[in-house]
Amino acid sequence: MIGGPRYTSLAGLAPWQGWDLDFIEAEVERRKHVPLRVPVTAIYSRRDGVVAWQACIDPEGDAPIEHVEVTASHLGLGIDPDVYRIVARRLAAAAA
Repeated sequence: MIGGPRYTSLAGLAPWQGWDLDFIEAEVERRKHVPLRVPVTAIYSRRDGVVAWQACIDPEGDAPIEHVEVTASHLGLGIDPDVYRIVARRLAAAAA
């Protein structure tokens, strides 16, 4: 996956919070080279408002990742019925 605090609307707070965005970005890059051992469903929204949707897409495509777009806001992702249906289907498929 790609992303990190630099890809959020809160990135401007980094200096005030003492966040080292270069360090965090390097750690994200390092973790990209650790192979995933389970399938991943990345649920994202272009209406998020906090995290850029592009940061939720894995453009390199080696891992078993399914990208699913929903229409919820960032906070709405936790209560969106579509998100719950997607998660329920993935869990049911894994249990089968």
